[in-house]
Amino acid sequence: MSEGTMKVVNTVKLLAGITDNEQDDVILALEEMTRNQLSMMVDETSVPPPLEAVVLPVTLARFNRLGNEGMQSYSQEGESITYPASDFNEYADVIERYNTERKRGRIVFFNEDKAGA
Repeated sequence: MSEGTMKVVNTVKLLAGITDNEQDDVILALEEMTRNQLSMMVDETSVPPPLEAVVLPVTLARFNRLGNEGMQSYSQEGESITYPASDFNEYADVIERYNTERKRGRIVFFNEDKAGA
């Protein structure tokens, strides 16, 4: 397990008040899902360093929502919770800025000889 992964697991456990290792596999699965989805969003094979800070809060949000996946809102005994459409909504600006900066300065050449073929 990487140092970054252990940091995510330990921080989620700390913030959720977990003192044992019984939920480690669940947290690891959520972190892996978060990393995979974020990587796909930026068309990379892994989460780039500038976006590492997004992994922990999204993993924590997903952990806190366990049992309510797919719901847009939840109400019980006067308590009401509304969930965003995507766990990444809060970080959309950061992700978009990364995508824009990554593409800045890229030169694309087109081969005109093959265009008419």
